[in-house]
Amino acid sequence: MKKIDSVKYELNPMSLMSLVLSFISLTIVTTMIFLPKQSNGYLLLLGIDTFICLVFWCQLLADLFRSKDKPRYLRAHWLDFVASIPIIEQIRFARLLQIFRVIRLIRSSHQILNQIRSNRREATIASIFLLLTILVSIGSALMLILEGNVPESNIKDATDALWWVFVTISTVGYGDHYPVTMMGKVLAAVIIICGVGLFGMVAGLVSSIISDPEQKKEQDDARHEREWQAMLANQQRLIERLEAIENKLDKN
Repeated sequence: MKKIDSVKYELNPMSLMSLVLSFISLTIVTTMIFLPKQSNGYLLLLGIDTFICLVFWCQLLADLFRSKDKPRYLRAHWLDFVASIPIIEQIRFARLLQIFRVIRLIRSSHQILNQIRSNRREATIASIFLLLTILVSIGSALMLILEGNVPESNIKDATDALWWVFVTISTVGYGDHYPVTMMGKVLAAVIIICGVGLFGMVAGLVSSIISDPEQKKEQDDARHEREWQAMLANQQRLIERLEAIENKLDKN
């Protein structure tokens, strides 16, 4: 991945993805305050928040790895690392600082689309993480609502719903948990289709990474060929001019 400086960090695709997930995480943490800690809703939101924290850590570590000045990056973003620690929900409100920081830069910047166009591979990775998080959050919550109170259902609590949504998105289909209601089956079909689309994006990304060196070699070869052709054309024109000068001198 490309190296980044401290300014472009804030507006690269992964950081913009983190901005959206920060809003989702803060909404989840705020909702958890009003729920009993032993309820299915609380445990489900806790699992989703933990998953989002793992995404935050992936983004922060990736940006740390690409940063040109790692000590400066850590000094500037240590609070983001602390705010991404799972289980301790209250510290998630520290991410408000990052939200305000990125929003301020978005309002004063006209280069967001250029950043996305110039980092298409990173934009694809950010889109995959964002869509995966949304699918896990909405899919598990809706499935628990639809199936949690049905007597013949085998999806009874938050753990079952989260396990079911991960298995369904991956299209593995163990069959240990499955919907029994009509609306649950419709939701499962939507999750499966979205999961196939996500893995299609992953396959395309991996294919582009594998074929990139070969494409670069072909582009370099084509560029060298054009340079040689230009040099030969210049030499030919130079020879023609020399011959013309020589003919004039012979006539004189």
